[in-house]
Amino acid sequence: MDHFGDRRSEGQIATTGLGKTGPQPTASATLGWPPRRARWGIGCALALLLVLTWLGATYVLHSHPEDPAAWVWAVAGASNLLLLCLAGMLWRLDLLERRHEADLLRDRASLAGKTAQLEAALAGMSDGIMMVDANLCLLAWNERFPEFSGVPAEMLQVGTSLSDMLRAQAEAGEFGAVDVEAEVARRMTLIHAGSSTGTMLRLRPGGRVLELRRSPIAGGGFVTLYADVTARQQSEQRLRQAEKMAAIGRLTAGIVHDFNNLLSTIIGNAELLERDLAGAGNPALERRVALVLHSAERGADLVRRLLAFARKQQLAPSVVDLNAIVHGMGELMRSTVGNGVRLRVGLLEGLWPALVDLVQMEHVILNLAINARDAMPQGGLLTIETANLPGGSRGPHEDLPPGDYVMLAITDTGTGMTDEVRRNAFEPFFTTKAAGEGTGLGLSQVYGVVSQSGGGVEIDSAPGRGTTVRIYLPRADVDAAFAAGGGSLAFGTARNALPLDSV
Repeated sequence: MDHFGDRRSEGQIATTGLGKTGPQPTASATLGWPPRRARWGIGCALALLLVLTWLGATYVLHSHPEDPAAWVWAVAGASNLLLLCLAGMLWRLDLLERRHEADLLRDRASLAGKTAQLEAALAGMSDGIMMVDANLCLLAWNERFPEFSGVPAEMLQVGTSLSDMLRAQAEAGEFGAVDVEAEVARRMTLIHAGSSTGTMLRLRPGGRVLELRRSPIAGGGFVTLYADVTARQQSEQRLRQAEKMAAIGRLTAGIVHDFNNLLSTIIGNAELLERDLAGAGNPALERRVALVLHSAERGADLVRRLLAFARKQQLAPSVVDLNAIVHGMGELMRSTVGNGVRLRVGLLEGLWPALVDLVQMEHVILNLAINARDAMPQGGLLTIETANLPGGSRGPHEDLPPGDYVMLAITDTGTGMTDEVRRNAFEPFFTTKAAGEGTGLGLSQVYGVVSQSGGGVEIDSAPGRGTTVRIYLPRADVDAAFAAGGGSLAFGTARNALPLDSV
């Protein structure tokens, strides 16, 4: 049930709109005399009529003291006149009261209808709302207000002071670790100064973001609307991240293109020089040329990895079974993570096939396993899982269209990532490792390969809570893939099978 305002005398206060109340004309004001004044008027008129009647009767009796008929006519006439006047006035009074009651009932019905409409509007709002009067005491609120503000619902009643509500919020930790009385005094000072109106953002405990829109109302006081904008903030952040990654990808592609041209010239001339020096009997020059070729080939490998991030590399997609890929990498995975890390897999039986480059997918899994191992220097648990995600009204990841997807998740129990690290994790050359221990291209390559395959990557991590990297790949249409690619399409094979443990 919504609560709006306090109980007023009938016809005195009526709701005229959201957050606004004002005096309304009563029925008696529109009819002229209110019933109380009408009664006083009728009483005075009757008294005056009675006096005049008896004065007239007295005059008749004094003027005709010996005529009994005059006595009778005087008394009868005065009494009849008095009764007729009394009946007329009573009829008029009854008419006024009936009209007054009819208009009062109409005013009550109108007021009840407006109040019901307002309460329905307040109840149907997905946001919280609160109104205070000129004395900064609570006038109105809806059911969502306690949820959004953190004020206990049991303390909300008409007349509750704003300072008491702020104190309850501070004690509940809504404003962080602050001195309660000092924070209440500070906020009340801002409110009295009028500097707390407008639109404000407030971070709630738990990471939710509230938008507060506070507007003054006529007669003093203000109304505050509380809206949860966490989803909007996250969407804006994802959009900025996507725009940043797209810009970095374009910049990387341009640089890599020119760098690749330079490397092609270096490698071509070095190979010619190596062929000319073959058998020349100059081992020192041969070693130098071999070193040049080795460095150029490392540069070419760097180019390929950057092209993977920029989604410009040449992929050879095939219909693959991710379960078979994980099985096939069993021995390599165990040797990569080392003895200090326990490996556990939970592969879904009946997993859908995915259309992806088999070799690049092995590189993706290996990169994620290496990152997980490095995040657990004291050892831990590395979990690999697969799952089918049937299509719905939206994709499993915010940037993916609706459809069927295959998920591969790799989870570690390591140090985890801060929000800043997680936002920048896919950028080329971004790394938290010490100098010489990583190039910062592992997750960039993962991002590029998966994105170019039509999928998405999601990181769920927090400091001290470990990290989960989820890869979403579109489900492959096997029949269409074979029709398009003929016999070149093949499933991954299980070699050096990795034993399955229950997760």
